[in-house]
Amino acid sequence: MVRTHTVMQFQVSPNSGVPLFRQIANQVKAAHLRGALAPEERLPSVRELARDLAVNPTTVVKAYELLERERVIVCRHGQGAFVRGGIEPLRDEERERLLGDLASELAREGRRLGTSESQLLGLLENELRKLRPRKVK
Repeated sequence: MVRTHTVMQFQVSPNSGVPLFRQIANQVKAAHLRGALAPEERLPSVRELARDLAVNPTTVVKAYELLERERVIVCRHGQGAFVRGGIEPLRDEERERLLGDLASELAREGRRLGTSESQLLGLLENELRKLRPRKVK
């Protein structure tokens, strides 16, 4: 059963230094991790999201292409973009490439913003802590 998309509040910040397509992709990934997007849930159409965010449709296409390469979504011609059901295992080299790209982006942005290595590592450790399963009391 395919679910239609829930109303998601995407926001972009043109002056953040992070490309708009990556901001969109990051928000979809975060929503997926939080469980706000279910498997097989349909994302907003390219036109709809571009209109809502006041960005060029090419920006949304680029975000969806990135998400598809990273196996977060699947695009079905004429039907739209959908959250992947289940997790497909990545080959080791593919996983390392994806994580290396993200680490490289974090390091570059951290340097650009004047963040020390220890601050970056602290931020990463904090984010990892947030993702740990919580103990039920």
